[in-house]
Amino acid sequence: MKLTGNTIFITGGGSGIGRGLAEALHGLGNQVIISGRRKAILEEATHANPGMAFVELDIEDPASIAAVAETLVAEHPKLNVLINNAGIMKPDGVAGVVDDALVASIVTTNLLGPIRMTSALIEQLKKRPEAAVAYVTSGLAFVPLALTATYSATKAAVPAEGNKRQGVGDCSTVCSDRVDGPPNGR
Repeated sequence: MKLTGNTIFITGGGSGIGRGLAEALHGLGNQVIISGRRKAILEEATHANPGMAFVELDIEDPASIAAVAETLVAEHPKLNVLINNAGIMKPDGVAGVVDDALVASIVTTNLLGPIRMTSALIEQLKKRPEAAVAYVTSGLAFVPLALTATYSATKAAVPAEGNKRQGVGDCSTVCSDRVDGPPNGR
């Protein structure tokens, strides 16, 4: 992926790795649009980075994904980079009876969300020169943590999803191992 001259959409861009990526890429002169569920966090991030834009997105909701994709294509026709970063990591208790709603939320946010978001934007991206899709995963994909087994499993699946995408110039998986910042989740 080229690092300048892009219009970049980052899911989960208001905090943690997403905000770090957004600020670094914005600092290189790219047009960056961040998204997330927490409007106040998004407003703070864009206020601190004049010229950066945001859109509220619930990555668990297919209707929200479709609406955001439609808005992005209409308002940012030069969109050529998608960074699937949104994710949640919570203890899931898989050593016993699991909380089905919690496990479903982790799987939907960390795996189905990126699949759906990429699908919603794939035709736009295929039209753009030097398009790229990136998926943020975790070292826990390769060395799972029992306390967050579902998170680890979803992050292990992300490289497989990223590797199957065709028709986009660059499709990459980025592995992170540690983030200093507020805890993930809602």
